[in-house]
Amino acid sequence: ALAIGRAYRAFEAHRLGRSMTVRRPDVTPEDVLALAQPLRQLEPGPLDKWLPHAATTWGTLGDLKALLPRVLELFAVGRLRSTPEVLFGKLAQLDVGDWPAPERAAIDDVVTAVWLATLARHPARIGYPAWRLLTALAELGNPLTPYLEDWELLLGVPGPAGVAAHRHLDDLAHRVDRVLERGGDLGGLFWSPQPEEAERLETWLSR
Repeated sequence: ALAIGRAYRAFEAHRLGRSMTVRRPDVTPEDVLALAQPLRQLEPGPLDKWLPHAATTWGTLGDLKALLPRVLELFAVGRLRSTPEVLFGKLAQLDVGDWPAPERAAIDDVVTAVWLATLARHPARIGYPAWRLLTALAELGNPLTPYLEDWELLLGVPGPAGVAAHRHLDDLAHRVDRVLERGGDLGGLFWSPQPEEAERLETWLSR
């Protein structure tokens, strides 16, 4: 909740344009109007339809920043149907690493909170296993080392959180086994080519 609150504050200066530029024949005026509701009341459906095309063929970067806190909020509680890869891939496509520091920090806060909450509960609230969220995070262009360190720490914690972390590790091991049985390698776990992160993950697993 604290991370989501920070995201709303970090992006509060951004507003939807008075008219969203749309370059898609499958987007109706009603689709655009659905995004103009009060931010905290926006439902997942309109955002899910818009997100894959945001700031490329539907709206601007400013529009995306205006809606991003609600997107992150719905993602964090498992109500966004768009996959983590779509969300993080879109941010990477729009050069999130060059955004102002407060905006990047707010996104990092949400991502870290969701990651820890995912590890500490099985099945996770966001609806995806930890390995799926981990490999999607690689789309943001940051090393996965801090996330793997979090996972390793939770593996040693007694109680439900530690048990959940072990179950997520079992999920990853089973997924890796299936990939290797088909003649692939750990790179096959990632949405886009991430050779360095695949090697990093393999080294971590070997320990």
